[in-house]
Amino acid sequence: MLSAPRPLLVRCLALLALLAGLAVAPTATQSASAAVATTDACGALVAKSTGGYWSCSFVDDFSGKSLDTSKWNVQNTALSGYALNATCFRGGNVALRGGTAVLSVTRSASANACTTPSGSFDTPYTGADINTSGKFSQANGRFEVRMKYPSYAGAGYQGGFWMNPQNRSYGAWPASGEIDVAEWYSQHADGVFPNLHYTGSTTGDMGQCAVANAAAWHTYTVEWSLHRMDYFVDGTLCHSRTWLPSSPLVNPQPFDKPFFLDLTAGVGGGTNAPTSATPFPAAITVDYARAWR
Repeated sequence: MLSAPRPLLVRCLALLALLAGLAVAPTATQSASAAVATTDACGALVAKSTGGYWSCSFVDDFSGKSLDTSKWNVQNTALSGYALNATCFRGGNVALRGGTAVLSVTRSASANACTTPSGSFDTPYTGADINTSGKFSQANGRFEVRMKYPSYAGAGYQGGFWMNPQNRSYGAWPASGEIDVAEWYSQHADGVFPNLHYTGSTTGDMGQCAVANAAAWHTYTVEWSLHRMDYFVDGTLCHSRTWLPSSPLVNPQPFDKPFFLDLTAGVGGGTNAPTSATPFPAAITVDYARAWR
């Protein structure tokens, strides 16, 4: 049998080696598609109890030098008319420090006029509120903040993390709903109060989630499904509620529309109103705010 010329034999062997390499070694694109993602914009993927993972839809880690106004509005009572008890909201009470949003509550030596579009009232108290109205809203999903409250147990402060309807589709408050994920009263400093407000709401819609030290960092979360709200502190379920609205609404109404995020620091009212013993200034500090679909 005749042997193949050596140069031809070398070329054939080289071609076979090349083809074998192509068959075994994946391309960069193939490798990337085969890799399993473990993070997204919100950080480590969060598993759903029903299987699969939540998908990040909003995140702010407050890492800039100033508040990202493409994501947040700063509440100003003079423009919106919104006030919480005797709190006059002003933009100067919002600051970013060390990768956190600091929402301050202050008291001046004497009462000052708090102007609103419909008039004014006198108060020595100013507070802070930031919200995502018109910039981010969502119906259903997972919503979470990591924050800490003032280190004080006594009457004086109120605030926290809640959500409001982007559009009041069912009428004025409370008809269109309100979701309080982690409302805090300094008078009851050892816990937060998840709650739902709507036409037909009852005391059963409010829970109380124990927090050993609310002045330390904790995560406060709601998982909002079609017919139920599940509330968590540091990943532990502490309250669940299926709401029953008054006729003509039926569950899931009014919680079938997009809601926006709202973070507030102000003074309390009634038995939780400030006293001469309440220390000022104080602040609610937020490490991050996140949402998932």
